[in-house]
Amino acid sequence: MLHPEDITGVVLAGGKSSRFGSNKALSRYGESYFLQHIVRKIQPYTKEVVVAGFYPEYQTLGVPLLKDVIPDSGPLGGILTALTYCSTPWILVLTCDMPLISNEIIMQMMAVGRGEAIIGWKRESTPGVFPLLLSKSLLPHIEEAIKEKRFRMKQLFDRGNACLIPIPDELQHLFANINNQEEYNRILS
Repeated sequence: MLHPEDITGVVLAGGKSSRFGSNKALSRYGESYFLQHIVRKIQPYTKEVVVAGFYPEYQTLGVPLLKDVIPDSGPLGGILTALTYCSTPWILVLTCDMPLISNEIIMQMMAVGRGEAIIGWKRESTPGVFPLLLSKSLLPHIEEAIKEKRFRMKQLFDRGNACLIPIPDELQHLFANINNQEEYNRILS
C-alpha cells in the first residue's frame, strides 16, 4: 500500500475549457468551486498538493501553482511539470473537472499497487481513466514523448507496467468529467 508521504497530489487545471465556455476549475460546486473541492479531497492522501496550471485566480488556494515546463502539451505536459517539481516517488493526478471522485476510489488505488509504474482505472476498452497514480520513474518516458510531440495519455499504458482497475458499474457515475454546461447543470441537480 502506498503511504501519503510518498505521494504528491496534482490537480490538472491548465486547460482552456473551450467547450465549457469559461474556466471550469472556478465553477461553483457546493460551498466552494471545482478546483478547491478537488484540492481538499486529495489533501489527506498526499504529502503536498499542487495545481498544474497557472491562473492568477488560483493563488487564493494556498498551494503551489505550476506553470507548464513545456507549454501547449496538454495533460501530459502538466504531468511532466508535476513530476519534475515533486520530491515524492509518486503523484496522484486528478483533473479539476471530476468533482464526484470519492475517497473510496482514491483509497482503492493506493491499496492495489504491486510495483507498477501506473495505477489507474479502466472503463471497458478505455485504459487510464483519471485519477491516476504515476511513478516518478515515468519522467524520462514522458519527456521523450513530449519531445516527439506525442501528447496522448494512452501511450503510457501501451508500455505495460500498469495496474488498471476495472470501474465497477455502481461507481461509473463518480468518474464523470464535466466538459460542458449541460453536464455541469446535471451534476448540480
